[in-house]
Amino acid sequence: MLGRGMANIILADHQLKKAEKIIPVPLFWTKFLKRGYNQAALLAKTISRECNMEYADILKRIKDTKTQTRLSTEARRKNVYGAFMLKSGEVEGKNVLLIDDVMTTGATINECARVLKQAGAKEVYSCVAAITPE
Repeated sequence: MLGRGMANIILADHQLKKAEKIIPVPLFWTKFLKRGYNQAALLAKTISRECNMEYADILKRIKDTKTQTRLSTEARRKNVYGAFMLKSGEVEGKNVLLIDDVMTTGATINECARVLKQAGAKEVYSCVAAITPE
């Protein structure tokens, strides 16, 4: 239901619907094994299907970051710096859309966007299911 709602927002937005690839924010592998799923990937797959955009699981979380819930804005930024890498795929010259479940300060989205821009992404947009106050 959330993914379909996000897809409707994306299709109605003149910037977001320019995206050529839908990319979920990845979990660290141990967290994925413990949970059994990546909530951002589930949302991204639904959005990809609903918007007829390519799903691209091309980011990898390479750092097991501590939970951000009790960290300040600056501590969150430092916590996720260097936590992601491009594992495969081509983004050079592409408009890409990052998908995550929750955003508080934007530190995670910004770090993922930095990696994608370094890899040559033309534009990096983001869409999240919920925004929480810091």
